[in-house]
Amino acid sequence: MKRNLITIVRLGLRVHSFVHLLELIAALYEEAYITASIAFIAMLLELAASYLIPKEHIHIKPLISEVHESCSEDL
Repeated sequence: MKRNLITIVRLGLRVHSFVHLLELIAALYEEAYITASIAFIAMLLELAASYLIPKEHIHIKPLISEVHESCSEDL
């Protein structure tokens, strides 16, 4: 179940990155360079996130999550 959810999230991030690519092309066509820059940055961040989703054990925290390979804490 968790593996399927991670796969769906990765796929969603990549599809959303493609949408930002289309937005980038449209913004460049309209000569809206600030919007194009924002779309480009969002596209890069989402692509990076889709490939860097960790396979380690994660403790979800409000701002910064703790990530490590194994957990000795009892949850």
